[in-house]
Amino acid sequence: MSPARETALRALIAFRREGTWPDLYLKRASRRLSADDAALAARLTYGVLENRAYLDFLIGAFSNRPVEKLTPQVLDALRLAAYQLVFLERIPKSAAVNEAVEQVKKAGNPGAGAFANGLLRSLERRLSDLPQVPREDPLTYLSTRYSHPRWFVGKMCKRLGDEGCEALLQADNDPTPVTVRVNTLKTDRSALLRRLEEAGCPARPHPDLENALILEQAGAALRTGLMDEGLLYIQDAASQLCVEALDPRPGETVLDLCAAPGGKALLAAQKMKNTGEIVAVDLHPHRVELMEKNAVRMGVTCLRAVAGDAFTFCEAPESADAVLCDVPCSGMGVIRKKPDMRYKDGDSIKALPPLQLAILKNGAACLRPGGRLVYSTCTLLREENEAVIETFLRENPDFAPEAFSLPGVGEIAEGQITLWPQIHGTDGFFIAKLRKMRG
Repeated sequence: MSPARETALRALIAFRREGTWPDLYLKRASRRLSADDAALAARLTYGVLENRAYLDFLIGAFSNRPVEKLTPQVLDALRLAAYQLVFLERIPKSAAVNEAVEQVKKAGNPGAGAFANGLLRSLERRLSDLPQVPREDPLTYLSTRYSHPRWFVGKMCKRLGDEGCEALLQADNDPTPVTVRVNTLKTDRSALLRRLEEAGCPARPHPDLENALILEQAGAALRTGLMDEGLLYIQDAASQLCVEALDPRPGETVLDLCAAPGGKALLAAQKMKNTGEIVAVDLHPHRVELMEKNAVRMGVTCLRAVAGDAFTFCEAPESADAVLCDVPCSGMGVIRKKPDMRYKDGDSIKALPPLQLAILKNGAACLRPGGRLVYSTCTLLREENEAVIETFLRENPDFAPEAFSLPGVGEIAEGQITLWPQIHGTDGFFIAKLRKMRG
């Protein structure tokens, strides 16, 4: 039995049964695997989660039993094999089928192996002419074909139209290049490009961000050791643009209320030329320790990591020149990188906006008159983004939206923007900039 396929199956079972985050499971399991097997296990696990609804549709097209009636572990093994057959051209078809049959035999009754073999062989014969998801109902089609939750598809169709929604879902399912930030406190972009090339890690300059590079694989960068040297930091362009909006300046006092693991605070330190003070807050001491270690690795000395509650933390009211509230959110803008987000219950999101508003209000209390505040999320849902800002401005007339400019995007006159994967090539991200008026 392939260690990679066995690990992937166990990761899928753990996610289905207990909601165990795949990255945590795979990180633990990969210690027992070779680098190649660990990489394949991750690709198989995430590939199934990215395409589960579509895989279930294909399995159902060749099954003589309803998919929902299949033994769950049998279905997990069938999904794993179907993903390999449909999406991975380099995987031998026979290996995908044969190993799935063995996995099914362990999980099902004596006839389950024959059932799985017949179903998967039928699917293999139809790979050049796969059954098509019916298009009569746009929500059913889009949620099934692109394996996104129906409630999310409905919201995006209302906002973007059916075609715009499909473009977003397709972007979520496309391979995602890795963006890394050059640590200008230790090197520059040209020097880092040379080091990456010497290490056999292909990279190219980001088209919009002066101190960013695009890599095809994050793992390749990690293996070079350049990250351990503090020369680069893996950070999506949207996260970097958030700091561009904040515009931290040398000598200022900056407060980051939801900072861990510290990527935005560390970028702020670069822009401040490692002067002034950045207070980076997180509730959990172990995450504070992580920020401190990251700061040391990146050569940042102006960052002070503090354990505190973002709802109440304020060392000195009206003292900060700039405040960043990158609040906890549903994460529905980073589906392309975290496929387990596809399985969030839409009702669970209802509790978030009041919490986000409370953090925003606390950040506002820490800001000096004339200072600037950035509110951001990695979600695309209006109730967590524009609606929170609207409520805050209605209740706080001493604040006003402030126009800002972003590289590759241009002027945002209204003071807020949603970054879309299918339009901007970034994570889905919301950024709003506010100014605290004097007097």
